[in-house]
Amino acid sequence: MIYIYLLCFFSLIPVIAYLLSINTKNKGYILGISMLVILACLFSFTGKFSFLGSLNKQLLTDNMYANIQDDNDISDDIFTSFEKLINDEDRIYWMQSLILEAIDGKKYNSAESLITYSERYFKSSEEKFIFYSLYKDLRDSKFPIFANSKIIVDFNKPNDCSIFSGLIEIFIMNGPQIPIANANFNKEEVVILNNTSSSIPGFDIASAYLNKETVDIKVELECTKSGFEYTSEVLILLDQTTPSNTYKISSNEWLKK
Repeated sequence: MIYIYLLCFFSLIPVIAYLLSINTKNKGYILGISMLVILACLFSFTGKFSFLGSLNKQLLTDNMYANIQDDNDISDDIFTSFEKLINDEDRIYWMQSLILEAIDGKKYNSAESLITYSERYFKSSEEKFIFYSLYKDLRDSKFPIFANSKIIVDFNKPNDCSIFSGLIEIFIMNGPQIPIANANFNKEEVVILNNTSSSIPGFDIASAYLNKETVDIKVELECTKSGFEYTSEVLILLDQTTPSNTYKISSNEWLKK
């Protein structure tokens, strides 16, 4: 933007020099007309309704959609133009629209390049949630078999635990201490955890299956009447060929806390 202002300034230099000449007549008219022309040009590029700026944006949009249609990686030159033409506050909206267009059209090369480049724009917690959701949408579209990944915990309660409540948490072994899935339960003896059981989109059961992770399943059971607390824990190596696993706990396998 500063280049436009500098260009306008330098374009006025010969006009000013001409006006300073002793023999110049009608200096007021010349100065007024020159200022109107310069302001009109400046407004064309920087005004709220700048038609030249809008034209450049339209050309940028057409170029990006053409690349998406051909499922190409978006080039550095296009991203450079994007940085110059699109305001900071509009970049997330633009990228979100382009990424969703690529995902809907199953143009995964374009979608991946857009997601990789656009991560820098998603800074706040709310914006990061949007970014992770876009990544999850891309992954689920590219690997639909894992979109319905699940882990089933099927247990028999201890004999002295007729009424209970509990918590299941699933972690990646040697990974961050953030569960990829968790669920509170009571009365049920079969609990199904899926990708919606995660607090962070994309960091979920499907991602564990895709990466052939070993998961640590922790179950805590609290008996309401007796006051006893029980735990159970197991490590399971996930198999990509079957995006569903069942962990069974018999009544005598619980450990009392």
